[in-house]
Amino acid sequence: MKKGFLIVLLLALIFPVFSQEIPAKLQGIWEGKDRFIFFENAADDGNPEFVIILKEYYGWYYDRAAEPVEYSEKEPRTRNAATHKDPEVIPFTINELPDVTDAWQLSITYSKHYSNTTSFALIDDKIYVNMYTKYDINPSTGSGTAIGSLTSDSLSYSLYRGWQHSDGFILNSQPADENISLLIMQDDKFYDVRYWLTDMDYETSLVTFKYKDDTFMVPKHLFAEGTNYSSVNGRSKKIRNTQPAFSKENQNIIYNSDKTVLILNDEPYLTRVTDKQTFEDLMQIIKEANARRKPDPEPIFPVKLPTFPGE
Repeated sequence: MKKGFLIVLLLALIFPVFSQEIPAKLQGIWEGKDRFIFFENAADDGNPEFVIILKEYYGWYYDRAAEPVEYSEKEPRTRNAATHKDPEVIPFTINELPDVTDAWQLSITYSKHYSNTTSFALIDDKIYVNMYTKYDINPSTGSGTAIGSLTSDSLSYSLYRGWQHSDGFILNSQPADENISLLIMQDDKFYDVRYWLTDMDYETSLVTFKYKDDTFMVPKHLFAEGTNYSSVNGRSKKIRNTQPAFSKENQNIIYNSDKTVLILNDEPYLTRVTDKQTFEDLMQIIKEANARRKPDPEPIFPVKLPTFPGE
């Protein structure tokens, strides 16, 4: 029996039992301030790998920092001080957030000890990595799901839960956030409730948020990227040290089409390159950028022309 199990395990390691496709909405070339990201399904039906092009030397040189090994067979790599002989190889998995449209979680395993999950949204061909998603509370059971709104004591409001802060799709792991937020959205104002890292067991119960005449029921805990966060200490059922509301006026609030995703005062991390979509297009972008030559710097001291007697 043990021998048969080992044979099955060996076959599973040699022949993966599943592969993952990148959603059609994400496929193509994306550009940010300091990098390009390219999403493409693996040609061999395997799990996809990252393509990251870094804009090095203040954007004057584009480095093929991470890509599948077979890409160097399609397009030989340039060896220099910025571009290593061998690229970083970073496989990843990507999953939709349940009951939320236009939002995913991308998980990377960097090594046996380091991994990272980034929650992100895609709105109008722009990717945002620090988002809020709508959160529903069932007042009768105290359980929470991903979407909806709650009406309590004739007072209607919506809840948007935050996820861990992320620096984006990068080459190294990121530490877990100490805090995440929950937004209580009501009419022309909103409250920002702080949740902090905890080792308590996750609970679906509700606690009370009260500020002056405003009273709301919110989740006691939020679970984000494999980590639990709490809004109260121990068995307390009331949030302490509540802060005043923020006015929605002059806030840069962006929603997706069905308002299951909210972006608050955040710039897009990546923008789709709409006229270029393939690996060949990406290589052309790199070649054109790396063919540029930076102008010579201005001289440190002013250049003085020689003068002659009688002039």
